[in-house]
Amino acid sequence: MDIKNAWYLIEQDQLHHVLTQEAFAKLEPDSYILHQVFDTQREALHEMSRLIKLAIDDVKDEVNKMAPRS
Repeated sequence: MDIKNAWYLIEQDQLHHVLTQEAFAKLEPDSYILHQVFDTQREALHEMSRLIKLAIDDVKDEVNKMAPRS
């Protein structure tokens, strides 16, 4: 993996972001959670999309538990 061309999937302030190595290097330490490093932006965006879908499904499940059953 070429670190200079790597793509970083992070979580910061409860939001997911895909960053270049240059943008990642500018972050303050301890201001983010690093999920994974990818060779391509496409791979990083695909994983970010998957994580967001999982979070949406979790919220749907919680809402359904609170909704009154008829």
